[in-house]
Amino acid sequence: MLRRMCLLGAAASCLTFGTATAQQPGGPGGRGGRGGGPNGAAPAPEEGVPAVEKVSTTHHTVTIDGKTIPYTANAGTMVIRDGDGKGEATVFYVSYTKDQAEPSTRPVTFFFNGGPGSASIWLSMGLMSPRHPEMGPNGSEPAPPYNLVDNPYSPLEATDLVQIDAMMTGYSRPAPGSKTSDFTGASNDLKMFSSFIREYLDKYNRWQSPKYLFGESYGTFRSAGLASTLESQEGIELNGIMLLGTVLDLGNIQPGASNDLPYECFLPTYTATAWYHKKLPADLQKLSLAQVVQQARTFAFGDYANALAKGNTLTESQKTAAAQQLARLTGVSAQYIANTNLRIDPGVFRTELLRDQRETVGRYDSRMIGLNGNASSQRQDYDPSDVAPSGAFMSAYMRFLKNDLDYKTDLQYYTGGHAGRWDYTGLTGAGNLGSGYPSTSDMLRTAMAKNPYLHVMVGAGYYDMATPFANAEYTFDHLGYDRTYKDRVQFKYYESGHMAYLNQSSAKQLKNDIVSFIEANQHPANQVP
Repeated sequence: MLRRMCLLGAAASCLTFGTATAQQPGGPGGRGGRGGGPNGAAPAPEEGVPAVEKVSTTHHTVTIDGKTIPYTANAGTMVIRDGDGKGEATVFYVSYTKDQAEPSTRPVTFFFNGGPGSASIWLSMGLMSPRHPEMGPNGSEPAPPYNLVDNPYSPLEATDLVQIDAMMTGYSRPAPGSKTSDFTGASNDLKMFSSFIREYLDKYNRWQSPKYLFGESYGTFRSAGLASTLESQEGIELNGIMLLGTVLDLGNIQPGASNDLPYECFLPTYTATAWYHKKLPADLQKLSLAQVVQQARTFAFGDYANALAKGNTLTESQKTAAAQQLARLTGVSAQYIANTNLRIDPGVFRTELLRDQRETVGRYDSRMIGLNGNASSQRQDYDPSDVAPSGAFMSAYMRFLKNDLDYKTDLQYYTGGHAGRWDYTGLTGAGNLGSGYPSTSDMLRTAMAKNPYLHVMVGAGYYDMATPFANAEYTFDHLGYDRTYKDRVQFKYYESGHMAYLNQSSAKQLKNDIVSFIEANQHPANQVP
């Protein structure tokens, strides 16, 4: 079994079941200093830093798939200004641009993690950067000190890359006289990222380039909102959006008194997890992962949804039948499931599945197993998929910035935990059932309606118990009812967790999917909307 393969909770960024929150210091599944977000996050310090552009430009080569690619790196800060030109903040970024390529036809991809309140170091070191730490087999933790090597999974061959760090992450800071809260919270965050992208296109003369976004976890929520914000406020239309660990509608993963949908969305991931740990009946265990997941999908959004919809009008015989089928698909006892009123909390599932072995499974990657001090507890002492190589990523990134990219600063690089409470005002009500859950799904639908050339790639890990893949499927199954939306969305599945790039086989698959997606959508004139 995989025991220490996965990494970083907040790094990857995601919202927890039951609360509109992200990973945060000391929060559910989070590790100190990585998270950010509401519900207990420390107040954001007001750290006014003069709004000054500072960019270090260096030149390098990287070998990817046997090809040597010369590139220019720009590491620095972009000034965000108000309408009068006054600097309000600086946003830290790192760009990688292939040399001797025509900027007007060369694609550019802006990428970021989520949190909210997480820096983009994780997506950078895990997938995008031309250099990254050398990890152990299947992405396991390497022994320190760590090697910095060429990254064979960087998609630099197909697109220039721009890492953006959100406010109060990385080296991004408000200017004196500005407040952190002017740039954090869902709406302000979209404005800041939108302003940065406009400024980047201006500074580096990339207005003509095919443009893409790549967001992970809360970064997917941001990407969907950015598509609309860029279009309506900046006149910037995208060729494509790539999502990994997707959640566009918090109503899909946060249950309520009148919202049973999250239980349905988590069920196929429970089944994948039980299949991996060999906890299913023999007839299901012999099926392929895709086959057994399909059985769970059919039940989840069919008979299971009907049973939950009946509430307390469900008869005992109906409840028993549903519990027995759930037991078959989850590896958890029918009696236990009946006692939960057929509503299995993912945190409890992670402690219940392997209780007979005194083990728990991971949230970010449910293949990972861990140990509780009290084997009868329904809460995990820690997330076993959140304990591996964060040290390798941080060490490699700091070395890369200072030694390779020659970027020096007296500021501390914030990986997370400094963004303060996250305000979703203005981004509620249009999503799941019109329930008021935070959502950017309708913003994405609007952007796709206005731009018939905008395509979306959704990357999903079968073992992701933070943003389960069925929640993304449900969102895109209901993203407008015209055929055009379905035709312009493609799903890619990985036998991995929330951060598909951590194990080498999934990273290679993800990189190839990115390259294929960009190549297929960078020339919209060849497409018929």
